[in-house]
Amino acid sequence: MDYVSVKSRYLEKIKLQQLEENESQEKLIKKLDSLKEILENSGFFQRGSKFLHTVVNFKKLSNAKGLYIHGGVGVGKSMLMDIFFEIIKVKRKRRIHFHEFMNEVQENIDIARKKKKSDPIKEVALQIIRENELICLDEIQINDVADAMIVGRLFEHFFKKKLVIVTTSNRAPRDLYKDGLNRQLFLPFIDLINKNMDIENMESGKDFRRSKLSGAKKYFISSSNKDSDQFYALANSFDISFGEGLRVQVKGRELFFSKFHNGVALLDFSEICSVPLGSLDYQQIISHFRLFFLDKIPQLSKEGNDSAKRFITLIDTVYEKRIEFICKAETTPDLLYLSGKNNFEFQRTISRLYEIQSSAWPGK
Repeated sequence: MDYVSVKSRYLEKIKLQQLEENESQEKLIKKLDSLKEILENSGFFQRGSKFLHTVVNFKKLSNAKGLYIHGGVGVGKSMLMDIFFEIIKVKRKRRIHFHEFMNEVQENIDIARKKKKSDPIKEVALQIIRENELICLDEIQINDVADAMIVGRLFEHFFKKKLVIVTTSNRAPRDLYKDGLNRQLFLPFIDLINKNMDIENMESGKDFRRSKLSGAKKYFISSSNKDSDQFYALANSFDISFGEGLRVQVKGRELFFSKFHNGVALLDFSEICSVPLGSLDYQQIISHFRLFFLDKIPQLSKEGNDSAKRFITLIDTVYEKRIEFICKAETTPDLLYLSGKNNFEFQRTISRLYEIQSSAWPGK
């Protein structure tokens, strides 16, 4: 089998017009290919026992610093990390959104506490280390003091045991948990990142998702064949099928959205508005999205008040989070919901759907 590098796969995507070549991506590609070579040539861990040992070159592995990739929305951070993750020949690897990762960690810490473990966070960290050689974390962000403390402890164990971490973020390490409560307790974690990871800034001044959407129509009518063709062509241009989908834990159950990649989602109305979800659920789901395609929106008067209410809440969340939103519906916004007990509230939804269509959306 021919050797595949991040560079060669990147050039393929440029030919397919899924990416545009730029200097900041070139720098990151070199670092990803270098890390790929180190990991593939150092052998793999055997973590079946309490003792960590390698079957081959530990010296090479000790040079395998992780990568912290930061930059603005749409510069290609997650796309390049996903290429790296897809092609690297490492047996135990995982790619996960940071929000989902922290939910799992919290659940496992609770389980360890119930088992009366003396140090639940260490117990969870060691379990993660036993199961993985490489973890790719998308969109690391710290919003509360509990997460700040847990992440610091976890990464301390990860770095000590040489678990390789590649992560993306919209913030530089120095800006993580900025102005947060008791932030001084979090500062040693920032020092830990700077010491154990290569920091790569991908500020390019250009959002490639938005450049692809420049001048694009954002509201399509289902009955128009031309609209339908344009809607699916635009959605497919983001290579949504490239990813492995998105799993989100909501109210103790797992939702799976198969058409998701690199922050871009394509969902049917029934997937997200015909199931019992509320405002907090939508906030959790949409936290994973940068661009949201919603398909098959029906005329809501026919669907019942529950679906209409959920759609109102969904659009409120999209609006508050200020993400790009493109949809295909049975009719125009002002004709979607002509009668029902949510009619008054829906006037706000109509207004927001028109605003979201504007070229100025989502603004800064």
